[in-house]
Amino acid sequence: MIYKFIDINGSEISVNSISSLQALVDSETIKENTKVKAGLRGKWTTAYNIEELVFDKEEIEEPEETQAPQGDIKSFITKEEKTEEAPPETKSEEVTTQPWQNNKVDKKSETLVEENDFNTEEQELSNAPIEEKSGYELEEERRDKTYDDENVIGLNFFDSVIICFKKYFNFNDRASLSEFWYFQLFLTIIVILNLVIIPELLIIPILLFSIPSISVTVRRLHDRNKSGLFYFWSFFPFIGSIIVLVNCLEKGTEGKNQYGEYPLKLK
Repeated sequence: MIYKFIDINGSEISVNSISSLQALVDSETIKENTKVKAGLRGKWTTAYNIEELVFDKEEIEEPEETQAPQGDIKSFITKEEKTEEAPPETKSEEVTTQPWQNNKVDKKSETLVEENDFNTEEQELSNAPIEEKSGYELEEERRDKTYDDENVIGLNFFDSVIICFKKYFNFNDRASLSEFWYFQLFLTIIVILNLVIIPELLIIPILLFSIPSISVTVRRLHDRNKSGLFYFWSFFPFIGSIIVLVNCLEKGTEGKNQYGEYPLKLK
């Protein structure tokens, strides 16, 4: 999966795996409050909220244990008397400054620093230019939403047959999946009925519908951004027909291609 993050300069940078993202965490390029998102459609969050990432926790220094006095008793008493003669300011600092109080102050200041960094990152993100994303990525995101199935108006059976007869000799445009396969269904029904009712006249529907069948196949290949010359593969038994069939089964090009506009209407 692709991950993206905003560096200290406000630039949007992509990596192709969580291990690459962890390597940036280990090198302190990415911090806990760095803005990160997973995939093109993911939402921005902080690196701390990515469960797969591991951050080194700072160890809290514990106060040193009081060591037993070394040397003779006289030197220890003399040292203690010198300590008692220290200025009042020094004594007050020794009394009031406790290790756990230092840790509390450090945590509070660290929280304020993190909040300031987060606000700075958020402001840089809002001021970051849109041009940071490549044109290809923006186009892919737009197409993902524009040509979803719920945004496309498909063709029914009768519309597909009518369009194919209107484009009887049209070998230039594009044909959607529904247009192609509904017309093939129509041809199959006609052939079966002819075999059941008047089998001697089977040649008539074959001659009548051969041209629109070829033209809709060529347009279906155009929708795949393939040349209409691919149709000649169908003259090779079995393998050639499979090649043409596979190309007609796949979804067409989203948006405009070299053969024309998208064949279906959008809602």
